[in-house]
Amino acid sequence: MIYLDGSRFFFDIEGCFSKSIEQAREQNKDSVGDKNAEEICKGFAKFFGTQPEFVRAGKDFSTVFNGIFETAPKAVVLEHDISAKNYADAFGAETETFKKAPDMKIRIQALIDFVSESGAEAVFLSNPCCPTGLELSAEDIAKLCDGVSAKVVVDESYCVDESVSVLKQASERENLIVLKKMRFGGDLVFACGKGLAEFDCCISAADQAAAKVIFEHDSALKTAQRKLLDSRDSLYIRIKKLAIKYDALERLYRTKANCVFFKVKEAEWRAKKLMDMGISVYCKDGYFCIFAGDKDENEAVLKALEEVLK
Repeated sequence: MIYLDGSRFFFDIEGCFSKSIEQAREQNKDSVGDKNAEEICKGFAKFFGTQPEFVRAGKDFSTVFNGIFETAPKAVVLEHDISAKNYADAFGAETETFKKAPDMKIRIQALIDFVSESGAEAVFLSNPCCPTGLELSAEDIAKLCDGVSAKVVVDESYCVDESVSVLKQASERENLIVLKKMRFGGDLVFACGKGLAEFDCCISAADQAAAKVIFEHDSALKTAQRKLLDSRDSLYIRIKKLAIKYDALERLYRTKANCVFFKVKEAEWRAKKLMDMGISVYCKDGYFCIFAGDKDENEAVLKALEEVLK
């Protein structure tokens, strides 16, 4: 079975330094982890070019959200943003949904007005959006933060181009918090924001040791970013060719994330056919989202996708 539905990441970052990481985990398996994960927060800050005092780490999104908020806030989430909706639901937040136009782009003033009228205490969004792949600019994020009193929580876990990141703004703006999920050390989640409280990261000493090895050899992270970007671009170009060739692929969106999003006729039926062929992709409300995989995975998915679009 091939999973390009967002549940897996094709590049094994820890595998680049498997011997060192195996030793680090073994040496720390019986130790008590630092509740503040200070060393790996420093590693994260150095890699992304921000100040370590503004960085917090957690073993997962739930740990981070419970550390950031004393109680689950009333929140605004955006339509077709499965990442934000999933962690808002997991955190138990009461949510209202901001509807997007058919082009999936966000009119920032309309979002500001919606948040203000809703009385929300937080805005949860992924940027670039998962699954549409579209992004808000740094200027739009700044305008959103300035236009609302709510906390603006931006998940950049699906970002493949750090030039569009707003991570550095998080140390300057009182109401901006930026999240990044890193695919090593047990899939750690980092939060960056001004004035974040300290909280128990719940990350084991072994996972912290593994993450420390990666941050000390950040070439693996840079390689992962490059491979992910190359894979996404290749996938997008070839799906674009299918969109020209087959009417069943109705609309393709220019992605900025690590996935390709498009509208498909009889999407659920075609998704089932793909599943029967051993291919799992994200499908909802008439849309497909295919996440970038390795060369062989992309090849297999594209071949199967063309078959079901005929």
